[in-house]
Amino acid sequence: MSYPSLLFSDKASGTRIEEHVFEDVKLTAFFSEESIGAMRVLCRPEDIPVRQDLLRYLDGNGEVRGILKDLEAVSADLVRLHAAMQAVKCENERHYVFVGLMAAVADFAGLAASLPEQGGPLLLRFGSRFRGDFADPVWSDMAAEAQKLRKEADRIRRETFRMAGDNLWMRPDFRESYVERLQRCAAELGLPPERRQRDVSIRLDARMVNALARLHPEAFLAFRDFYARNSGSFDEGILSYRFELGFYLEALALMDRIRNAGLPLCWPAPAKEKRIRVRELYDISLLLKSGVRIVPNDAEFTSAEPFFFLTGANGGGKTTYLRSLANAALLFLSGCPVCAASAEIWPVGNVFTHFPQDERFEADGRYADEQRRVGEILAAHGGNSLILLNETYATTNEELAVSSTLALAEKLKDSGSFVLYITHQHGLEAAGVPFLSVIVDEDDQNRRTYRIERRREAEGSYASDILRRYGLDAESLLSRFPGNGGERA
Repeated sequence: MSYPSLLFSDKASGTRIEEHVFEDVKLTAFFSEESIGAMRVLCRPEDIPVRQDLLRYLDGNGEVRGILKDLEAVSADLVRLHAAMQAVKCENERHYVFVGLMAAVADFAGLAASLPEQGGPLLLRFGSRFRGDFADPVWSDMAAEAQKLRKEADRIRRETFRMAGDNLWMRPDFRESYVERLQRCAAELGLPPERRQRDVSIRLDARMVNALARLHPEAFLAFRDFYARNSGSFDEGILSYRFELGFYLEALALMDRIRNAGLPLCWPAPAKEKRIRVRELYDISLLLKSGVRIVPNDAEFTSAEPFFFLTGANGGGKTTYLRSLANAALLFLSGCPVCAASAEIWPVGNVFTHFPQDERFEADGRYADEQRRVGEILAAHGGNSLILLNETYATTNEELAVSSTLALAEKLKDSGSFVLYITHQHGLEAAGVPFLSVIVDEDDQNRRTYRIERRREAEGSYASDILRRYGLDAESLLSRFPGNGGERA
């Protein structure tokens, strides 16, 4: 019987979000590489509320959450021992490691079987699968034998040899190492965990392992016999629980962190019609900075208005707004709560970002590289995506940038996808796309408010705001010196 997924009721949608999307919007600061890998694989829309129900249950049940933490720790051992199996140097080491591997499988199964029959269909199916193992006397006898043999293997592991004043073990003891201590301290500081673990044991030469087998012949004969009878029992499918469990635990840790910061969380409702409506949305990446004032904003995209240009002052919060929208969509699609007061989100089929790449462009130049990347998005978005463009075509001349943006807007505005495009370009009114703009408080020395609001047309840059305030913009100068630039009525 195969292992059921904790992420999908049946199977994934088959769509994968590009890894750089999570880097662009800084979700990699809150989720490990393995959890990002899980989030990249989109579930079907019907599985979003199923995951939400499971996270709600875990959020309110500390005991079950503790079992999942223990399961994740055992799953890490499974991954490590499986890797050790692939690297063995002799048959005696293979038999020895296999005992530990199957004992860890038994530990994992025992913890999973202890879960209450609650928490929604994903957790119920997971627990039932392992309760079924223990109902099989052949499997339960094998598990009990593996755990018994592991005790003997532990005793042998503690058999040491003196070499140049150092102790050598076949496998590291369970005592906390310096690396583990550093990892624990990092977790206490709120730093994201490094999911990949190296096997830090001192690998013994095959001759030394065989020497240990001669010192403990009865134990190694028992290991060999156990391997001969059960070598086909290990299913690598159990290894996938490492990142599935990690995803849920990291999502819960992020929820705790957001609440501790005094910020709101909501469970978005899947929109029944094609729209994204979020109230008091904020960018969680601001949690990485101390002393930053977090200003919430609203976002609303509909089938009638799916595309907005976002313009305004530099440093006024445009990229922050874009990231907050992207994070809301990505967290929702993963079944997580969203950083907002309320939200209703259409389950888009993918999320695309186009951020500046500095010097990482192809040999043909930045403009050619941007055209290539934009072309990939146009070919892949499928008319049901969220597309987030940050200063696209900003590195070329103004005339070419405007013409390229207008051509891109023409292809996207009626495509069926939602689009937010940050730009400083002028003359885009011809695209027929509505504008959002950063609000500057002109009564308070042009102070940035970090508020984003709908505008009838494009707003100028922050420099234009300053020139207008002090009467140095073109309109003010023409009024003051009509002879130099033409008469004004």
